[in-house]
Amino acid sequence: MAALAGCGDDETVTAPSPEPEATAVATEEPTPAATATDTATPTATEQPAPEEQEGGAGDEEAARVPARFDVGPSGVQPPRVMVPAFLAIELVVNNALDEPVTVRFDGEEVMTVPAGQLGRAQVDGRRKGRYRVSFGTAGEALLITGVEPGP
Repeated sequence: MAALAGCGDDETVTAPSPEPEATAVATEEPTPAATATDTATPTATEQPAPEEQEGGAGDEEAARVPARFDVGPSGVQPPRVMVPAFLAIELVVNNALDEPVTVRFDGEEVMTVPAGQLGRAQVDGRRKGRYRVSFGTAGEALLITGVEPGP
């Protein structure tokens, strides 16, 4: 507040303080604050697909457990493999024979592995039990579900 003296009077008159000019401030665009980095933040359309992100597509796939069998002139090794129940099973077959091997899991044909090749097939998980894996004339093995993994 400012005090004004009257002309010829000893009286002091108080005049109201002028209002600050708010219009100049209100109409200005705010200046963006500086950030620590100058890199742009990606928008939703710029996000990489889940397969391209760290971790790849593996984090979208169902959990599975491998069951590996080696087929050779002396038969199938190991003769039995144990896996947890209900998890998808990845059958891995190493065919060391000079002829293809047709693999059947619980009576269903799941793959044919060429001579000297490695084959993989995924089958649905099973409840606790014993399941036969046939390798044609090379022999058979047993897959036991509902236990801890191991030979």
